[in-house]
Amino acid sequence: MQRYVLTERGKFLIAIIVIVFFLLLPSMIFAIWALTRDTAPSEPPPGENGIYQNGSEPLLPEPSPESTPDTSLTSPDTSLAGPVAFDFENGTMTFLFTPNQQDVIDNNTDIKLGELLTSPKNTNDAKIAVEIPQLPDAETAILTTAILNVFNKHGVPLSEIVFFVYEPEPDIKTYEINISFS
Repeated sequence: MQRYVLTERGKFLIAIIVIVFFLLLPSMIFAIWALTRDTAPSEPPPGENGIYQNGSEPLLPEPSPESTPDTSLTSPDTSLAGPVAFDFENGTMTFLFTPNQQDVIDNNTDIKLGELLTSPKNTNDAKIAVEIPQLPDAETAILTTAILNVFNKHGVPLSEIVFFVYEPEPDIKTYEINISFS
């Protein structure tokens, strides 16, 4: 019977494989979870008079010309309106978002985002990198829904958007959202 001896190089190789497995697997699970978490099921058909049977509303409701938009959560603080940094040539933009006060991206940021999408950095093979803070689930849902809705409005498919999470400073309620092309 022959015995095998594990060399130092073999131990090192096994250690590398174990480390990669324990780092790669959780990151892949997190990425898949983050991408699938925000996908909504298909909308049910509206009943009579346009009322949805299960009481839900569509993700992007069409505003009627007679109604005024509900501004209770949109952007009451004018300092939150518009990007705080915008670089067309480098394809980067930073804007502020407060999940407790907003549920949509403000119009100024929406317009600049449309302009950013025409940047020379937005090539056919480029992905849109969106850096968001790590927040409680309810606030993350508000933020990611607002971001996905504005990209959807500009015709950007979900498959082109990649979210990255950063650790925010403690006790901050208004967060910087960074968008770039990668």
